[in-house]
Amino acid sequence: MPGDWPEEPGVRFLIRSVLRQGGLCGAEEDCPDRVFRCRKCGHSAQTELDGCPACGADWKAIDVGHGPGCPKNLLEEAMDTPNGGLVRRCFRILNAKSIGLTITLGDITEEEFRVLELIEAERQEQMKNGVGSQR
Repeated sequence: MPGDWPEEPGVRFLIRSVLRQGGLCGAEEDCPDRVFRCRKCGHSAQTELDGCPACGADWKAIDVGHGPGCPKNLLEEAMDTPNGGLVRRCFRILNAKSIGLTITLGDITEEEFRVLELIEAERQEQMKNGVGSQR
């Protein structure tokens, strides 16, 4: 998925991403957009640092993390959009249902109902294809 993240992700794309979020990116060291940051002064770079060029700290002070272009961070950012809010709301509805709350058609909007149908269809597709759900 790295490299093919849409500028404005649609609902179906977000659902697929949420369901597969455990596989969006691996460890920080393997992230396609990793960032190296000095714990001492905060200097950061996209290239590996043996030490901090800004404050002179040695390699032990350098942390590696997911950068802004990491698929995990892109998903998190996309979930703050209107489409992301809708998808998040629908997953919360499903969670509420799974813990025993009663939810009727009168409790949700038509838009939420359609997204709930999409979530179920994506889950079925994943099960059919043998892809484990991550959520």
